[in-house]
Amino acid sequence: MESISLSYFVDFVLTSGTSRLTSVKQLKQGKDERFSDFYRPVREAIVDMHEKGLDTGVLDDLLYSLVDPREKRIFPRVTAGYKRFLRQGKMTWFEPPMRDYPLGPLSVRVNPEVGLLIDGRPHAIKLYFRGDPLSPQRVMVVNQLLSNALSATWPGTVFGILDVRRAKLYPYRPKTEVVHLLRAEAASLSSLYAAI
Repeated sequence: MESISLSYFVDFVLTSGTSRLTSVKQLKQGKDERFSDFYRPVREAIVDMHEKGLDTGVLDDLLYSLVDPREKRIFPRVTAGYKRFLRQGKMTWFEPPMRDYPLGPLSVRVNPEVGLLIDGRPHAIKLYFRGDPLSPQRVMVVNQLLSNALSATWPGTVFGILDVRRAKLYPYRPKTEVVHLLRAEAASLSSLYAAI
């Protein structure tokens, strides 16, 4: 099995029952990036803004260029939330770490989109764009994956997930027993993948 996206794996972990079968069928059909494509333009605009040292006018330019009615309805809330987040401290861009993280029988692509020095401390941040507020379970699973995969090579970095619309950063809080859950879920996903 190839590596799978962090978002797909987290969705699988947080899904139960027969929904898992549907999820694995979609994965086999190459649909594991089902949510990320919609937000690609805003995610790329955020990264481009930081990489090139531009101001938030880049996000305004994106909004002016939109033609899709759904994007026109959703993206303004996303960009407004990200702008609020940027006002929370002095922030300087750095290229975030990425890694294919072996987790039992599979590999998860751990790729925080944003690397920021926030008031001088490095933060590797996964962006969460969806409309539903972040659940404590999603925060715990994402942050555990970020920390497990990247902390050995990026010591001193704060790993976290940002609820972009609400401008709220959830930093990693250690819960070592979650590692066992992630390994069990990886084995379950791998087993279902082989069986379907």
